[in-house]
Amino acid sequence: MRYLLIDEVKAQLNRGRQVEQYLGEFYSDEFKCHRYLTIEKDKNEYIGFLFEVFDDRDEGVESIYHFSSIEPDDMYGVEYGGFDELADLLGSLKEKFEIDENKFLNSGYLDTELSED
Repeated sequence: MRYLLIDEVKAQLNRGRQVEQYLGEFYSDEFKCHRYLTIEKDKNEYIGFLFEVFDDRDEGVESIYHFSSIEPDDMYGVEYGGFDELADLLGSLKEKFEIDENKFLNSGYLDTELSED
């Protein structure tokens, strides 16, 4: 697994791909949960989606992408954006969450990150 440089993040987004970042675990009542961020670019705007999911590994679910959403209404993430510039989106997200511009992954690699926790 290799993290993307910010120029690679922009290139991926400009190709219509998503990038993701694992933001860590937390507990909701006694249930272990995970938070992650997905960023995409539509025609001209950068948009972020925050996902908060239960850790369903006890239920036999092995992929973070298949874990149950904490809020059923947010199963497609909570949308942040759109912003004309990636830097503006990242700045806005940094005000709300602890993100690291040096820890983005190509879409689909969060399970690798999760296996390291």
